[in-house]
Amino acid sequence: MTKFTFYILIIILIIYIVSPLDLHPLIFDDLIASGVLYYIWQKFTKQKGQRNYYSRGRSQTNTKAKPYSEMSLEEAHRRLHVRSDAPWEEVQKAYKERMAKSHPDKVSHLSEELQKKAKDLTLEINKAYNIIKSYKKG
Repeated sequence: MTKFTFYILIIILIIYIVSPLDLHPLIFDDLIASGVLYYIWQKFTKQKGQRNYYSRGRSQTNTKAKPYSEMSLEEAHRRLHVRSDAPWEEVQKAYKERMAKSHPDKVSHLSEELQKKAKDLTLEINKAYNIIKSYKKG
C-alpha cells in the first residue's frame, strides 16, 4: 500500500466515523470502521518498520550488537567459524553458508522471536565479514 492510498483511506474512514450519516442507525458500523482504521494503521506502521531493516549502523532492536570498532578480528573469525589464518576464499564460503542458514527471509514463516534472533545473527555475521574483509583487503 502506497502512502497516498494509505492517507486517502485514513481520511475517508475518519470522515465516515465522524459524520452523522451512517449505514446503520446504531454505532456498530462506526465500531467496524474504527477497527478497520486501527488494522490498517498497524499494518502500515509494521511495513514502515520493516523497510528500515537493511539500514547501516546499530540495529534499534538489538542492544547486544557491537559497532565495528568493538569487535576484534579474532571474534570476527569465531563468528564465521573460520581459522584466523584462513584464506579469503574460505572466509567467503563460510560467510555464504552462515548467511544461507540464518537469513531472516529463510525463517519468515517462524515466530517473531526467531525472526528477531535471525535478524540479529545476520547483522553480527555481516559485521564479522566486513571486519575480516577490511583486514584482508586493506
